[in-house]
Amino acid sequence: MNRMVVTVVLSLVFVFMSFAQVSAMSDEVNCRVRAEPFFFGVASFLIPGLGQFMNGQDGKALVHLIVALGLPTAVLYVASVMATASPSQSAMLVVAAPIIYLAWGLYSALDAYDVSQKYCRS
Repeated sequence: MNRMVVTVVLSLVFVFMSFAQVSAMSDEVNCRVRAEPFFFGVASFLIPGLGQFMNGQDGKALVHLIVALGLPTAVLYVASVMATASPSQSAMLVVAAPIIYLAWGLYSALDAYDVSQKYCRS
């Protein structure tokens, strides 16, 4: 059971990361806002995908938002399924869900910052 959960979670991570990479390669940068890159990073940390949207990368913004909502939801779903079989592992997954959300928010913020630094500086 433990290996199955790890396999499911890692599979979801790889699937979502591959979507993000495909989206990153196909999106053009068409800045909607001219500002300091820090602004884009903070916006994307608070709401993953918002910084990418302001950079004009609509597809990438949608992927970042879906991953930010979908990955922790999937982890919490697996935790609820495991609750009766292994309460301690289920509790670990419940704790991991917000950490995963914060990690994705940080990645999203760094991505928005880097892109805006190259193309959208004021």
